[in-house]
Amino acid sequence: MRVPASITFLMLTGCAGTLYSHYAGPAQGTADEAYACVQAQLKELGYVRSQYNTSTRWILAQKSRQEPSSSGLYRQTLEVLDTKVDVSKDGVVSLEIKARTYDQYATVKSDDAQERKASDRVQIDARTLGQACTK
Repeated sequence: MRVPASITFLMLTGCAGTLYSHYAGPAQGTADEAYACVQAQLKELGYVRSQYNTSTRWILAQKSRQEPSSSGLYRQTLEVLDTKVDVSKDGVVSLEIKARTYDQYATVKSDDAQERKASDRVQIDARTLGQACTK
């Protein structure tokens, strides 16, 4: 797959103790077109929108994976993409994506989700989303 040279992604995994990966770049078309692109790509990648705000063009989407565990406490892994389409004062439309991974456990009191370093899968999904919706 060919990646256009104009895509500028920043990958900050592991810098200064961050667990998430961050991607940013100029979005295609208008802000509304970029937001529609993000919605379509999230659906295509298998993510479910869990929180959103259409007026600020922000979406938090997740998908879960079940993996067997010998401890019995482990429930699932949550892959989370936190996306925001923004317009600068100069009218430039940009797309920002934060990719996160959480492991969810069952405890005596409740379920507990602990963030860990962003998985390869969620980083690939974030890159795919960025390449589809950026210039």
